[in-house]
Amino acid sequence: MADVHKRYILAAYPDGMPKESDWKLETGPVPVPGPGEFLVRTVFLAPEPRLRLMMNPTNDSNRAMRPNGGMTDIGKIMPCTILGEVVQSNDPDYKPGDVVEGFLGWQNYAIATRKGFSAKNNPSGIAKMDLSLGTLSSFVSVLGIPGLTAHLALRHEGKVKPGETVVVTSAAGTVGSVAAQLAKLAGAHVVGLTSTDEKCEHLIQDLGLDVAINYRKEKDLAAAIRKACPKGVDYYFDNVGGEMADVIKAQLNPGGRVTRCGIVAKYNKDTSQWRQSDEFAGQFTIHDHVAEYDGARKELSQLVKAGKLKYAEEIFDGFEKIPRVFIDLLNGKNTGKFLVRCAPDPKGTR
Repeated sequence: MADVHKRYILAAYPDGMPKESDWKLETGPVPVPGPGEFLVRTVFLAPEPRLRLMMNPTNDSNRAMRPNGGMTDIGKIMPCTILGEVVQSNDPDYKPGDVVEGFLGWQNYAIATRKGFSAKNNPSGIAKMDLSLGTLSSFVSVLGIPGLTAHLALRHEGKVKPGETVVVTSAAGTVGSVAAQLAKLAGAHVVGLTSTDEKCEHLIQDLGLDVAINYRKEKDLAAAIRKACPKGVDYYFDNVGGEMADVIKAQLNPGGRVTRCGIVAKYNKDTSQWRQSDEFAGQFTIHDHVAEYDGARKELSQLVKAGKLKYAEEIFDGFEKIPRVFIDLLNGKNTGKFLVRCAPDPKGTR
């Protein structure tokens, strides 16, 4: 076992796009688990855009979203989902060698209990992964919270029927790409929005979408949506929010449905100008469907193994790369899932 515990703490509240200096790397001895605890060695760390909101100070704009305080603050560890290996344990249900997923933060070793970070924000606790379903990294991408979010949102809110028109924003990311492919498998006409011509090509050639739109090049996005959706929009999977969402929702058919999954367009905005409690009202919450995780993960695994569901991952090696990878993610440089590998895969699956 390495003799150094590394962790990134929040050093400053970002002003707009974060800078690497907004975090501080701390080192110390590897922690020792106490009664009922176990020690997890991080293998893959999975940054995601929503973490940016957690870096803001608690104020009147977001207090309603933080009844128990912020998940991070100056001097506290940066939160994040990790996939790791149990290396020491004082809990008989979590044995050394078990592969687990949890919201344990930007650190290479973490002390955990079966309940995880909190029952409210992580009601599934620290979950053990069944590696017969996929590669290790897939449990924080297509078989992890991103894939589960897309699958369960379509099940509960999309309810897509053959012949319907579906629009997905941020369609080259993991959540968007899974949602778009599942809509195609349901027989829909699927339009994906993304930020580069290369990503558009990926959506068409690799994922099989019907139309891909580079929103950054369109001078009249509303006209581009009308052209791509001549029958109007029946279901909108919204990962972005902002003005783009307003344009697309204006073209919803009567009875059209919307899944509000993310508001990436506002993550770096001045939060004094908007109330997070209002912006997140009606947003799909995967934590409401914890009982369905195992079944949904098996369904996604079957689709991947059958070649019906594709996913992209870009893996960066080295714990110290986490801040730069996160900033690049916020800048939209990813196709699929960005992951940071902090230690070798103990199972040899990737």
